Amino acid sequence: MAVNKPIISFESIFHDDSILESSIRIFVALIILLVILLSSSVFEVSYPKQFVELYAFPWWRFLVVCLVIVGAWWCPRVGVLLGLAAFFYLNDMHILTQSFRDTMPQQ
Repeated sequence: MAVNKPIISFESIFHDDSILESSIRIFVALIILLVILLSSSVFEVSYPKQFVELYAFPWWRFLVVCLVIVGAWWCPRVGVLLGLAAFFYLNDMHILTQSFRDTMPQQ
């Protein structure tokens, strides 16, 4: 009879044979989660000035998407967190760069 293993265990969260690699993945995931909680999930918190200025360039948005792809290739869980952070950033910048005149109802 087979022994039932738990569905989620610590070893399955960041599966790798290297303790250093797993530690780096956990550290990067925690940093990204901290960024999401502190700046991305609250609309009133402003982004750094450089991020706001770089949003105007299409190559910057392309690099953000490439960062998500590379992060997902390295570790799917880090990729999901990067994707969430990129979604918040790109969506907030799109809303913040629109003219308020466009969002107001016409009379």
